[in-house]
Amino acid sequence: MLEEITEKISLLVESLNKLELEITIATDVLKEYYVKASYSIPDGKSYFLNGVQTGPVVKSYLLTRQGIEVPGEEMMQIPDFIENVLRFANYPKRKIEVLCDLLTHLEKIHLMNQEAEV
Repeated sequence: MLEEITEKISLLVESLNKLELEITIATDVLKEYYVKASYSIPDGKSYFLNGVQTGPVVKSYLLTRQGIEVPGEEMMQIPDFIENVLRFANYPKRKIEVLCDLLTHLEKIHLMNQEAEV
């Protein structure tokens, strides 16, 4: 009986490790797309990353051509920003939710840039 539960827990740990690896891979791809998206934003323009947090204090994060701007603070590099967001998310389910939120923003940025080209 103890062996059975040991095996089940081992499988859960293995599944969780695979999930964390998949989250890391998806995060790296998202970072690349965000960097590319920032280059397409015209100078002087920005995109408000509504609902995205890197800590318990709510701040305004603006995607600009130079990176992530936080009013009143230094510019943040996009990969660092995304890492901080996921670190704050803390656990796999929340990390996946955050990745979905970031993807939704990325899709909106893409549409915004397409409309600007017309």
